[in-house]
Amino acid sequence: MDSTEFGHIDPSIAEALPQGSFLMTSQADDLRAGFMTRWVQQCSQVPMLVSVAIPRGTAIEPVIRDSRHFAICSIRTDDRVIQRRFTQDPNRVEDPFVGLQCMTDVTGSPILERCRYFLDCELVGHLAMESDCRIYIGQVLSGRVMEDLEACEQLVNGNGSLRANGHSNGNGHSNGNGHTNGNGHVNGNGAHRSRRSVN
Repeated sequence: MDSTEFGHIDPSIAEALPQGSFLMTSQADDLRAGFMTRWVQQCSQVPMLVSVAIPRGTAIEPVIRDSRHFAICSIRTDDRVIQRRFTQDPNRVEDPFVGLQCMTDVTGSPILERCRYFLDCELVGHLAMESDCRIYIGQVLSGRVMEDLEACEQLVNGNGSLRANGHSNGNGHSNGNGHTNGNGHVNGNGAHRSRRSVN
């Protein structure tokens, strides 16, 4: 390597780092918000924590801070409708979830039924660096695979349930402590049942 190349960052490296197509959502009272991001990463196994990077000043930030919760929905890369609807628009005033099939799980954050899988999280911290993004860290309280995911084998175990702390149940549901209730629905304390709503 030539000495003049020290300190240079090859732009292709950034593209090689893990990225995806994710919708971060949150709800505080009657206010719902969502924002598309490429950067979601597991950062702890026990308890299961994820970090999410989004640009500063997005409309979802005050909603997350008020509710202390958020959800992550994995979106198909060819789902242009969701990508267009949840791209930051400073002039948007209407609820971006109107007309979309949504459900809620533990935290009440909106979850798209068309997503590939979701993680429902409690906000446990955030980082505000001198950069164009803030990082939000959430503890995963529940997660579910919504469709067959051959490309996401590292996220699921043999029966299709997401792992929050190395434990899982047998029906595709998971929570923050591995407990389930009698009807197969789970959450952070084993007592919360998933709720569905259509908007």
